[in-house]
Amino acid sequence: MKRLLVILLFLFVVSDLRAQSDDYIQIPNYDFEKWNNVDTRNEEPDSWHSFKTSTGPFHHLLMQQVERHTETRPGTKGKFSARIFSRSIVGITANGNLTNGRLNAGSMFPAGKKNNNYTQRDSEFCSEINRIPDSLTVWVRLRTKDEKSYGRIMSYVHGDADFVCLTGGWEPYDMLCAQVEYEFPSTEWKRLSLPFKDYTHLCDEPRYILTSFTTNKRAGEGDAGDEMLVDDLYLIYNPSLQCSINNEQCSTDEVEIEYIIKGTMSPPNLNLPGNEVVVTISLDEDFKDYVEIGRKTTDISGTIKCKIPKAFIGKNCFVKVQTTNYPMEIILKSENSKI
Repeated sequence: MKRLLVILLFLFVVSDLRAQSDDYIQIPNYDFEKWNNVDTRNEEPDSWHSFKTSTGPFHHLLMQQVERHTETRPGTKGKFSARIFSRSIVGITANGNLTNGRLNAGSMFPAGKKNNNYTQRDSEFCSEINRIPDSLTVWVRLRTKDEKSYGRIMSYVHGDADFVCLTGGWEPYDMLCAQVEYEFPSTEWKRLSLPFKDYTHLCDEPRYILTSFTTNKRAGEGDAGDEMLVDDLYLIYNPSLQCSINNEQCSTDEVEIEYIIKGTMSPPNLNLPGNEVVVTISLDEDFKDYVEIGRKTTDISGTIKCKIPKAFIGKNCFVKVQTTNYPMEIILKSENSKI
């Protein structure tokens, strides 16, 4: 008997795929579980920053506006979220602000153009990245005194520069690779999925990601006591599935399928069951009648050795490989009339 020989419906080179990087970087401390200087006026989440670590001529006037909070998003196994909140300073509202970069207090007025968030390279105030994510997901809860107040999320993937997030823009202008900018009203806990807008016509070499949360979309607006809780941020890289057959490792009634999964299969902020790679076999390409011959719970690339049912030996047949958490499928077909 000949072994089952299958070919892909599209062509690819497995050796090239293995050589590619599978490093899908996340922002450090994306779940906000690690904190520094807990229970002090300098409390901040590890790798995230607010006013107490800001720069600029007026940084010494700023007060603490971020703290560790024990209310967490629904379904999480974590213990903490980040709470940012607004204060009133001599009648002026200072919005809560949290960033994985650094804050600059260049003006004593909240809406001053010299107040900004920025990436400071070669320091703890930056987060490196090597590719553009497809989307940013995060859980938020926003409570404001004025129902017309909106919170804001901004994220910039940028090139090799000390990139600055400005009101209504950014600089250097030609260093932006991709952007998320989202405004939202008061809400109880909600998971947001925010796609990145492509700007690779300006810069196609991503090096850093600068992400910020503010209690109001406009500096100096809102009310003292407005607050945003942030939990379990996760960057999503849309997954892909590719497969090949390793017949040399199989007996006459077996087939070993090598599958290559890239990207985000099971985001930890969704509480999904484990992703399953499922292999079925059928005599017809439409898979109206089929038999399952393999199943494995995994998010990463690997192999599945499958036993071929006797009813399929010696016949043309089709093999389907599917994933469950991010539904994808590939159909493979026999090349010879016999197995």
